[in-house]
Amino acid sequence: MSREIIAVVVPILPVRDLTRAIEFYEQLGFTAKRYRDADFYAFLQRDGRDLHLSKTPELDPEKNFVRVYFYLREGTAAALEAQCRAAGIAIIEPLTPREWKMKEFVLRDPDGNRLIFGESLTEEAQ
Repeated sequence: MSREIIAVVVPILPVRDLTRAIEFYEQLGFTAKRYRDADFYAFLQRDGRDLHLSKTPELDPEKNFVRVYFYLREGTAAALEAQCRAAGIAIIEPLTPREWKMKEFVLRDPDGNRLIFGESLTEEAQ
């Protein structure tokens, strides 16, 4: 097959409390819409990118190994990290240059999902 088939990949994150999770992601700048106005699934969006939440009452945040990587536009990581801090969101790994030529910071949502935000290092920063 020479044609591309996959148009978009959308992570579905497990959460224990959908309302609390939506409030958290709204602090990150996402908008949210519940599926059928119910309390078990939600669609999030920011900058034209989608993320879904699925209510998972039995989830243990300490045993949640889900990770999502957000590739950021060049020059935006520091501002986003500052916005997170200003909103009271705990950063578990501060913005740091990595050996794989990315500058990243990491946070965890209330359900233990790790959110990694990174931008490419510019030539002069390497």
